[in-house]
Amino acid sequence: MNLDQQEKLDRMFHPRGVAVFGAVHEPAKFGHMMLQTLIRYGYSGRLYPVHAQGGEVYGLRVYHGLGEVEGPVDLACVCVPASGVPGVLRECLARGVAGAQVLTSGFSETGDAEGMALQRELAEIASRGIRVLGPNCFGAYIPRGGITLLPGFDFAKDAGPVALISQSGGVATDFGHEARMAGFGVSKVLSFGNGCDLDAVELLDYLTEDSETGYVGAYLEGVKDGSRFRSVLGRLTRKKPVVIWKGGLTPLGGRAAMSHTGSLGGESHVWDGVLAQTGAIPVQGLEELVDTLTALVHRRRPGRRIALVGGGGAIGVFSSDLAHCWGLEIPTFTLETQQRLRRWLTTPGNSVANPLDTGTPVLPLDALASLIDEVLVREPVDVLVLILHLHPLGVVLPEFMEMDGLPFPPMEAYLDQLLEVVDRLKGATGKDVVLVMENRANRVQDLDIEGIYRSMRLRFQGRGIPVFPTTARALRAIRNASSTSGIGQLNTGQ
Repeated sequence: MNLDQQEKLDRMFHPRGVAVFGAVHEPAKFGHMMLQTLIRYGYSGRLYPVHAQGGEVYGLRVYHGLGEVEGPVDLACVCVPASGVPGVLRECLARGVAGAQVLTSGFSETGDAEGMALQRELAEIASRGIRVLGPNCFGAYIPRGGITLLPGFDFAKDAGPVALISQSGGVATDFGHEARMAGFGVSKVLSFGNGCDLDAVELLDYLTEDSETGYVGAYLEGVKDGSRFRSVLGRLTRKKPVVIWKGGLTPLGGRAAMSHTGSLGGESHVWDGVLAQTGAIPVQGLEELVDTLTALVHRRRPGRRIALVGGGGAIGVFSSDLAHCWGLEIPTFTLETQQRLRRWLTTPGNSVANPLDTGTPVLPLDALASLIDEVLVREPVDVLVLILHLHPLGVVLPEFMEMDGLPFPPMEAYLDQLLEVVDRLKGATGKDVVLVMENRANRVQDLDIEGIYRSMRLRFQGRGIPVFPTTARALRAIRNASSTSGIGQLNTGQ
């Protein structure tokens, strides 16, 4: 992408003024919802509602057209009926607006001649100098630009190093919510829908040189130019880790993709080959996409040698099975290390070989800290996976303590102290620690434990310690992140 186009997109994504075209007076319509979303999110630039009716909404003057607007307009949100979109884009082009996001549907995804002709008309207008995101999209969420997707008024305002491009507005919105819980900020989330102008290739090309972005995720249903896609993707993956969820690889999924965004899904073996050749990480589903980016952002030592620490023999067995299937290593600890670990595990029912089975899901903090210390310092592993069970920690243990009068900190205090221990040891050894918090406290009266889990998860991830709800998800994320050979270590985007 040339410098002029890069600068135009920078203007579009960090706008000084935004014009919202559509039924801005009617609460059920996208124009009104987009305007309300930008206000609630806290966009600090100038907002210009545009509608032939004029008047006022949310204390803002409603303009009859852009000709009445005196201030700068860098982005247009277009929420008018499909037949009216070309006229709005021509008006924006004449005014020198950098770009438009077209939320309106009714174009190539319909499969009919009229819709396809309308989309070709949008592409022709875009070729004259205005960049177009969409149609049939939810727009862009860019914290540094102060703009957000529909309806992402409650998204995080702190920016971070992760970008997502998505052919689906729903996936883009879900990602915005999941990113906050995963503990990483985003640079840009771009919903591009049918991609009449800014498609997957154009956006990946832009993100290659985007200084705000260190990691890239994508949900794709199809691409128009396979050869250029492979070239751009290969150039991007040499600089930044890229995680791709490709939808529509089955006959049924391909049919759904065609009616969703008018995209041809493509055959799975072709996509597998392209992603393997370029070094992109293939995933399936939002869960795996977010987990993989979480591991990438928080890791320091990309590697496949795992130490597993937790209470329960079956955990070690099925985790070892998963590790083997996913190409991870669980090296046996040396006899010297095993002997040293025995000092804190003197009762029967445990194992110190790796996986390290503590024999109990609730271990005193000093003992647990010593075990972690021994493993991180003495064993040649890349990452330690610590598995905690919140049900006994938060439900069973307090009742047991009340009956027997045993000294043990409450769950939140225990996790708070564990955070300090893990953070210190991680810093001292330079190795990664991944935490698994499995929560089986699912009674209605256990809702407070879910609240503690969410709060502590954010606190751990704020210290660079990723948290996953299951061991399987943690190991899969580690496997995926280790496949980039360390490309993303320097790509903090900060």
